[in-house]
Amino acid sequence: MLHKPNLPPPTQFTFGDKLRIALGGVILLLGVVVLWRTMPLGITPQAMVVGVAFIGFGVYRLWLGYTRLKEWQARK
Repeated sequence: MLHKPNLPPPTQFTFGDKLRIALGGVILLLGVVVLWRTMPLGITPQAMVVGVAFIGFGVYRLWLGYTRLKEWQARK
């Protein structure tokens, strides 16, 4: 089994971290839009999978950015 190495806490909150948070919000919004736009046409399995996947990935990106921000603040 592969061992996941522990990453050190971030030394600064970079533009990349801000971009990850922003893209997480956009991806989350896109997932909601996909589900919202397919409702009048009838919910299809493909729309559900894509919409829920985008929402899940967006939440993950927001969580990742938030935890890095908290680690950076704790280290300051």
